[in-house]
Amino acid sequence: MTPTLLLATLGFGAGALGVLLCWGGLPGSLPNPARARSGRKVAPPTLAVAAAVGVGTVLLTRWPAAGILAGVAAGCLPGLLGSTASSKTTERVEAVAIWTELLRDTLAASAGLGQAIVATAGLSPRPIREPVMALAERLISGVAMEDALRSFAAEVDHPSADLVVCALLLAASAQSQKLAELLGALAESCREDVAMRLRVESSRAASRSGVRTVVVFSLAFAGLLFLLAHAYLSPFGSPTGQVILLVIGALYAGGLGLMVRLVRPPAPIRLLNPERAL
Repeated sequence: MTPTLLLATLGFGAGALGVLLCWGGLPGSLPNPARARSGRKVAPPTLAVAAAVGVGTVLLTRWPAAGILAGVAAGCLPGLLGSTASSKTTERVEAVAIWTELLRDTLAASAGLGQAIVATAGLSPRPIREPVMALAERLISGVAMEDALRSFAAEVDHPSADLVVCALLLAASAQSQKLAELLGALAESCREDVAMRLRVESSRAASRSGVRTVVVFSLAFAGLLFLLAHAYLSPFGSPTGQVILLVIGALYAGGLGLMVRLVRPPAPIRLLNPERAL
């Protein structure tokens, strides 16, 4: 195997490793919650971009360590920096509040809870429409109310939906006469949760911008050093320098991960998922 082919192979492996490590594609790696809910696997375009970046960096610098770091960065940075905001979570909570109000208003004109759920499925907000439609289909096909509601809570995967499901479970088992009032109170609680999240997000906006600034400045500085002061980086070309470069990259990645963790909202604890709570 020629040196060029060997370096290209290392770069391709770096890109693939970067994407798989970041998105939970390797056995034993941490799963990505969003990917697990949607059922999507690693996107081929993302894998191709990371592999291309790794190959290009190795061929340009002749440093396998640089190709590995570039491939991992190309695979991780988009998802890492894009996951600092919780806009999707906020939209999901708002959608739960709207559907809860729809369910409350429909209960008065329906023959029961199951009929009300089926009637509101097509009108449910887009962020939770798919889980609500699946819930309605389960009820129509004869699945027990409790099992259908628990599956719905697992698909939405948020404490706000768990509260609504708990209320519906209690109403289905005890024939509660004040379900409409309870659903109205839960909808109001969801809207207060949304307002709180918006306030928190506005306070974290500066921190998220700081994280992105650090990443852009670091990448630009490394690129300028390679173009304008290549002699300054020549010690990294030795085998020992390659190991040191990998150590520096790992330390930088660890620091960046801690910064992102500081500005990323913590995963909420669900009532109907005790394993996640533990």
